[in-house]
Amino acid sequence: MSLISPLQNVQSKEQRLRVIREHLEAFDVEPVFPLSLFEQAVVNLDSCSGIEPSCKVEGNTLFASRFNALIENWPRSIEQSLKFLDAVESRVGISVDRKLLEQFLAVHLNSNKITASLFGIDLRPNFKDSSLKIHIQLAGDQDCDELIMTALALDKGSYSPEVMEVLLKDCFMIGFDFFLNGYSVLEFYTCCSGKEPQPMVGKRGQYLRPYIEKKFSKKIIGLMNEATMLMAGFSKANSEPVLYFEFEKLKDIKESFLFNSLGDRIYGFCKNTEVDGSVSVGVTEKALEKSKLEEFRFYYRKKCV
Repeated sequence: MSLISPLQNVQSKEQRLRVIREHLEAFDVEPVFPLSLFEQAVVNLDSCSGIEPSCKVEGNTLFASRFNALIENWPRSIEQSLKFLDAVESRVGISVDRKLLEQFLAVHLNSNKITASLFGIDLRPNFKDSSLKIHIQLAGDQDCDELIMTALALDKGSYSPEVMEVLLKDCFMIGFDFFLNGYSVLEFYTCCSGKEPQPMVGKRGQYLRPYIEKKFSKKIIGLMNEATMLMAGFSKANSEPVLYFEFEKLKDIKESFLFNSLGDRIYGFCKNTEVDGSVSVGVTEKALEKSKLEEFRFYYRKKCV
């Protein structure tokens, strides 16, 4: 029996749409395909623990049609995510290469080591440059080597022995990205605690932290020790990992990074809206070499329960 009343359920669905549309309005985003399908999929969710809007900045260009919907009810969550892919593929001329995800699910759909999933979009003016996302979250209190090994075998990426150790022991989420040009790619998200131990990190971080301390600059290490948590995303599609510095309070981001004017605009919007919980900035080490950030991702979260 559901503990959520019909009224609460309606309010939650309204809140999901409101979060998306307030973000789009704030950054003057024109609705492009398949945004309407994503909104419908989000409204149809049985439950949604939150919407995570984000912006990606590339110099003077801002991409703000980026959203993730967070769902904790596995495996029901993956069923609803796949329905979204179905809806996108129903449009003439659209093909989503989900073969790698299907092969992974054929082995691990009923695993008790998967706790949640999310689905999302990263939309661009040319829809064939856009992508859909399904990310699978792993239990923090268990060894998930077999799930990660399956994903690595499907990925066929070339990683150093040190990185392989990090991926096997500190991966907390496996990402499947589907580009609307027919290309698909995997990404492995690892994590470690920052300035203080974090319960959600669980057993992870014993390999990522020493790897960061050995391979990255003093600036990266300093930011890691200021942040609440560090996440590192590894993918054969990227020449270097993307580092996501998560902070408990919005003001901590401003104290840790200098942004270009677009970054200041994003920060200003977040300051004037009710951000629920942590915020994070995703960068590469190369991007941090500049005095002001010009290439980065900026994430915040809004609860919808």
